[in-house]
Amino acid sequence: MTGSDLAALIGIAGTIVGIIVAIVASHRTTGDKIQKGDDALHERINRVRDEYVRRVDLDSHMVRIETNVKELREEGREGTREINRRLDQVLTTLQPRPTPRGRS
Repeated sequence: MTGSDLAALIGIAGTIVGIIVAIVASHRTTGDKIQKGDDALHERINRVRDEYVRRVDLDSHMVRIETNVKELREEGREGTREINRRLDQVLTTLQPRPTPRGRS
């Protein structure tokens, strides 16, 4: 092997090593970008999961609230009826009684 052959062999080996280093660096850079994207996506998924309510839970709570509102409405109506009944009693008690007419 002559000096020029040795130089060519070293040049080719250097080129191959350079290409391999470039491929590895590119692969690592791409992997890091994918990992950052995955991390952001997982963070968003976790935030949505933590901040939002399942539809089944929301529906059951809404049914319970509606039932409570109906009960409160009925209690209010019963209270109004009772107040009206008592006011009628008071008015009946306070009405002046007709005085009997004197006999002439």
